Amino acid sequence: MADEFNLRDVEPVVDAVVTAAQIARGIPIPAVSRLATMSADEWEQFTEEWSTYLKNQGEYCRVRRSAGSGDRGLDIVAFTSERGFADPWDSFQCKHYSRVLGPRDVCIEVVKLIYHSFNRTIPFNQACRVPRRHVFISPKGAGLTVHRWLEDKDEFKRDFKNRWEQCCVTALGKHVPLAGNLLAYVEAFDFGIFDDRSGIELVEQHAETRFHTARFGGGLPPRERTPRPPATPTDEESVYIRKLLDAYEDHLGKAIETDADLSEVPEIRQHYNRQREMFYSAESLRNFARDRTPEGTYGSFREEIYDGVVDLYEQEHDSGFERVRATVGRAAIIGIEGNALAGVARVKDKQGACHQLANDCVLTWVGDAEQE
Repeated sequence: MADEFNLRDVEPVVDAVVTAAQIARGIPIPAVSRLATMSADEWEQFTEEWSTYLKNQGEYCRVRRSAGSGDRGLDIVAFTSERGFADPWDSFQCKHYSRVLGPRDVCIEVVKLIYHSFNRTIPFNQACRVPRRHVFISPKGAGLTVHRWLEDKDEFKRDFKNRWEQCCVTALGKHVPLAGNLLAYVEAFDFGIFDDRSGIELVEQHAETRFHTARFGGGLPPRERTPRPPATPTDEESVYIRKLLDAYEDHLGKAIETDADLSEVPEIRQHYNRQREMFYSAESLRNFARDRTPEGTYGSFREEIYDGVVDLYEQEHDSGFERVRATVGRAAIIGIEGNALAGVARVKDKQGACHQLANDCVLTWVGDAEQE
């Protein structure tokens, strides 16, 4: 019947299998969705983190952020050389809106860029007057009209001129007629320099920085296979290798000048080879942490290894070799669950950290360990 009022029983849909992580933290919020919920301060931090991606790609030598509100249409500036604005440069305008970038949002920023470059206001008074690219950055990206403009620079210029009057006071704090030399400058201006980045692109690029997992979670990516040590040790290995040779000398009771002197003692030679593999494994983790985690993460990992071995290391040992074996053996079983690298660190990384500490003159194997 038309006037029937239908009701149904409330039956929420529940996943058949709920994970422990979901029980502990709730349903994960995609990183792209989280962009729109960021505060102004969080958005600024995110865009600064994201900007490191630009430099990491090798196209830019420096990335700088404008300080204060009078950015003249520039927010993040990326330089291709140490000469700054004297050589080609790009700019990125970061806007945090809960909506897509609309025509007025974009035109206000373009008014600033054009007006100040026309008047050669600092920094638009240098050799490269305008950026090669001016990219709009926003959590939800650009709307349909703006996207159409970015694909058709002639339509963009035509519509921009029509919108000048309604945007220039907001952009400049005063009315400036679009006429004369200024109009001629707009007519000659290349509107093809303008572009945008979507929220998805921002997150994908941010994922290539060392800040991503700390901000959005999701775990660290897999590590690449650790390279095998070169046959001939490098200069960077000289300190810890000399200390190892001293430990073998102390154990064998004869001079060990180079690793070639170990050829007559196979078990010691094998031990030596393993120690170098450990060192390279730890160096691999250090590089991984540098690229994928916030600064200080690897230092914290190494500090935990030191704290875990130092008491045993400082005890009396029959020889330097026995001190190496005891210390490195203890490192292998140290728990690092509280460190961000726990999910990717291997046993050899923990052992190799001991040789890094030796290389940095924190540990030694022969002599008074407490004095090192």
